[in-house]
Amino acid sequence: MGYVSSVSSSVSSYEPVTTSGEISFSGLGNGTDFSEIIDATIDAESFQLEAYEAQQEENEYIIDILEELEEAIDDFNETLDDIDEPDEFYSLLGECSSDEVEVDVDGEAEEGTHTIVVNQLALNDVWVSNDQGYDSEDTVIASEATTLEVEFQGETISIDVAAGTTLNGLVTTINGSVDARDKFEADLMYDGSSYYFVLNSTDAGADNVITVTDTGSLTGMSVDGFVNTQTGQNAQIKVDGFPVDEDAWIERDTNSIDDVVDGITFELKETTDSDGVIVTVEYDTDEMFDTITEFVEGLNQIILDLQLITGRVTEEEDSDEETYTLNSYALDIMYSEIKSIISSGALGFQYYDEDEGGDYYSSLSQIGFYTDTDEDSDTYGQLLLDEDELEEALDTDPEAVAQLFAARAEGESDSSDFQVISVIDTVTPAGDHTVEYTVEGGEITSATIDGEEASVDGWTILGTGSSAKGLYLSIANQADGDYSGTARVKQGKIGELSDALDNYTNEESGTLAILIENYEDSVDSLDNQIYNEEKRLDSLETSLQRKYSALDSLLSTYETQADTLSSLLSSSS
Repeated sequence: MGYVSSVSSSVSSYEPVTTSGEISFSGLGNGTDFSEIIDATIDAESFQLEAYEAQQEENEYIIDILEELEEAIDDFNETLDDIDEPDEFYSLLGECSSDEVEVDVDGEAEEGTHTIVVNQLALNDVWVSNDQGYDSEDTVIASEATTLEVEFQGETISIDVAAGTTLNGLVTTINGSVDARDKFEADLMYDGSSYYFVLNSTDAGADNVITVTDTGSLTGMSVDGFVNTQTGQNAQIKVDGFPVDEDAWIERDTNSIDDVVDGITFELKETTDSDGVIVTVEYDTDEMFDTITEFVEGLNQIILDLQLITGRVTEEEDSDEETYTLNSYALDIMYSEIKSIISSGALGFQYYDEDEGGDYYSSLSQIGFYTDTDEDSDTYGQLLLDEDELEEALDTDPEAVAQLFAARAEGESDSSDFQVISVIDTVTPAGDHTVEYTVEGGEITSATIDGEEASVDGWTILGTGSSAKGLYLSIANQADGDYSGTARVKQGKIGELSDALDNYTNEESGTLAILIENYEDSVDSLDNQIYNEEKRLDSLETSLQRKYSALDSLLSTYETQADTLSSLLSSSS
């Protein structure tokens, strides 16, 4: 795996002070290659520089893989954010027994069956000018400037029509009018031989009716000639027998009704008989199964990334480039925390007991999850899934499965002495909280949550300490005495994991951000050390060049003197 450094150092690269052209070796000396000696000396002295450069290369590589890990975790966490609440995690299907009604459901809907009777559909108000049909859309219908007036909800809308306006031009003029916009619009109707001018309300409903009050001097149009071919009216329905009076109806000015039953949108297509149609809402366990398997795939990729970075597992590389692993206590903690979240029970959940009740599923192991412990396996250390067990769990209690994954800031009491009124999402810690209070003389005299003093107001208790901040309780047993019990704040596995991942990638205090910053500081420090070492080696090379140049010159002088002496001795003999 290669790398591209993401670090921009503030230290300038060392520019060597060259002596090229100033120092040279004549080669006369004693035949010694001083350049080779100097190069060998510098090479021998460069071990520290090479160590610094190797360490810098490794640090830059580690920075890159940490940034890649940070980005991968952020991407996975964005996926978790989309499914970390029950109404986001739930997948529901809505079906209707007949085509008269279609249904659409979201996570706020509840599993069940509803009966819907449609007495009438919502309709737009439609008026057609029946005085005259026109042979062409281009027929001029305004020989002079005039005004068309239409009343809408008690307001008169005046449309100025220019001289020479055609039938089609009138349609364009009305539909382009700011005053008419969102109230009514114009169109043309063709019966096969003639064109007729049409006005209709933009929206359906009994309140959205229009009345033509003045046609001015428009050719072939009169107020009395406009016929109300379709009267604006509301949709009328009964849901589950309500309203109970025979002539009473739930009315809406649209055929798409989404505010009668939470999470269900009824799309009215036709009227029904008095028996109505049956709408069934049930969990889409196939979709939930896919969501869970995608969660497992994404989580396992993060686990694998951590395993590779820390050297817990290795994989074949396609290139010959050197790779590095990171021995980091911080990454070890991240890895252990993720594995612990996977294997531990859900925060605030109570193990199910047939006699005592509780949460039907409180850990992932109960619905088919387990960790691969085979060190020779390609998926060693990753989360595996028994699909048959998961399908069985979804068939048995899909809501309990969804709660296990996506419960969020849900408060429950294990005592009949007090009830949880509310908790504050992201503020009140998830898990079990020990509640103790004392009643004397018909009032609460003391109250603690997790051993910390709580705020008392009448018969309510509010957690103000760090361990239970925002936990709001209502006291049911108000008789004198000492009481204790447990209040639980539920958080599903997705929320617990997402919170941990947020702590790893926080830009200021996150584990990865701190690690990256430390390695960037190390790279900057190495830049300084590399600069100083290059400067030292350059100075050493310059010094050696000068010394060996002087030696070479001296040896050359001795060589000349020796040759002279030899010549003199030869001539004297």
